[in-house]
Amino acid sequence: MLQSLEEPVRIDFYYSQDAAKDIPVISNHAMRVQEFLNELVRASDGRVEVQTIDPQPYSEGEDAAKSAGIAPITADGAGRQLMLGLVVSGATDRREGIPYLNPAEEAYLEYDISRAIISVSRQARARVALITSMPMDSSFEPRSQQMTPPWQILAQLRMLFDVEVVAANAEKLPEKFDVLVIAHPKGLSEPLLRAIDAYAVGGGRMLLFLDPFCESDAQASGAGGFGAGGGASDLAKLPAAWGIEWNPGKVVADRKYAQRVRARTEGGLATIEYVAWLMLSKDAILHNDPAFGVLQTVVMLSAGSLQKTEGSTLEMTPLIESSADSMIIDGSKLGSFADPAALLREFKPDNQRHVIGARFAGQVKSAYPTDVAGAKAPASIVVIADADLLRNEAWIQEDRVGALSLGWRTFADNGSLLVNAVEQLCGKNALLSLKSRGASQRPFDVVRELQRQAEDRYRKKEEELKARIAQTQTRINELQKQKAPNQMLILTTEQQAQLQAAQSEVSDARKELRQVQFSLREEVEALGHRLMLLNVVAWPIVVAILALAFGLRRNFWRRKVAT
Repeated sequence: MLQSLEEPVRIDFYYSQDAAKDIPVISNHAMRVQEFLNELVRASDGRVEVQTIDPQPYSEGEDAAKSAGIAPITADGAGRQLMLGLVVSGATDRREGIPYLNPAEEAYLEYDISRAIISVSRQARARVALITSMPMDSSFEPRSQQMTPPWQILAQLRMLFDVEVVAANAEKLPEKFDVLVIAHPKGLSEPLLRAIDAYAVGGGRMLLFLDPFCESDAQASGAGGFGAGGGASDLAKLPAAWGIEWNPGKVVADRKYAQRVRARTEGGLATIEYVAWLMLSKDAILHNDPAFGVLQTVVMLSAGSLQKTEGSTLEMTPLIESSADSMIIDGSKLGSFADPAALLREFKPDNQRHVIGARFAGQVKSAYPTDVAGAKAPASIVVIADADLLRNEAWIQEDRVGALSLGWRTFADNGSLLVNAVEQLCGKNALLSLKSRGASQRPFDVVRELQRQAEDRYRKKEEELKARIAQTQTRINELQKQKAPNQMLILTTEQQAQLQAAQSEVSDARKELRQVQFSLREEVEALGHRLMLLNVVAWPIVVAILALAFGLRRNFWRRKVAT
């Protein structure tokens, strides 16, 4: 990446060394940042210059840091402030800053700095045309009378590319651009659809986010809850004509990758698996693809499935797939009143891996054959069957102290997915070799399996409880019908006995439900105790035995040599 730099780059590293010297978390992280920057200088053959600046209070360094956007942070309860950030400058006066190098985001250090270096070093940035119906860009909010900031995914895209947003009612695409990104299209004008079709037929490079149930749909948004929104993307007849098949309104449910959410059940609030919201790990991602293989975790909300249409000549390469423990469900079961517990009860896997993201390559057939005038060329189209992965809540979280923003903390690689895909479609692969080494999800598989088994037992008991209550109510209703009209409000002795029996059965069933939950906690705690004993007692004993054996063996050979 450094060898391919087009222009020299200077990095100003601002670090309040004296203020942080007795804060190990900050000082150790700053040392690692400095070591990495020195590594960049050594590997760049003079293309990268690093200057470390200690912004002492009321000094020129502090003024320079503030003018560069480096904000001081409060380091302790005593109000002590320090700076830990950097600014990357290119030869053309283009600058990219990281206001705060958060120790919690150390795993992303290499990627963030390298991305800033590439951004400022390019003489001419690649151009991206963006079409979307989602509220990704900054806009005026009537309620607060303020401008809302753009989504971080768009801000990240603008850091690396020149982005031109194309309105849904536009009649043509921009004159010159490298990649067309379409995210949850809806209500596109006929001339714009024809222009998109002509671009694809002419060998265009596109990144499509087609969502069967878009929870970020501003037009379909309603009350809060699981899956508010819910409108499907609409690119008219273009995908089918090109040879790409997807089904609006049909969502992939996956139990292996399901996110755990708090939801209301018959027994009250409980943490259960919401099979429509997926946290996909490396097992779901094509590992040998330069753009996608480096991703660790991708979060999707109500994603769909993809395949080729019958007779399509396109070459389809699956990039992201569900597990075999999945099925296709109707999007109508989601929405504001989605019931995660009901989805789990009705879940019956079809033992198929459904394609959620794919690359389609080859010559596409026009949806408007009469419009095709120029020469045809092979197109490259990456399709992701979810658009909600672009929203902030799906992959990134802002760290704040009062009104002060400490930056954004990523917990999924959705941003890297977008940037890497665009980089690849642009033909610029400098960033693709940088692994997204962020806080990848490392789930406790054994614990999750224990939870899954306990939830299965819980649902079984819950269904038995409902059946008992229904049977008892039926018996009471039958007895009620046998009474005279003037005695309908009076319980007979037999009805009272039935009611008491029903209450007793319900009480016993609820005790069994609580016992299932208690058993789960016991199993998890027992597993934790076994691991603690293994780490604290067993392994030290093993190490001690090996050390003793090594010492005895060495003494034996010393005596043998001496004799």
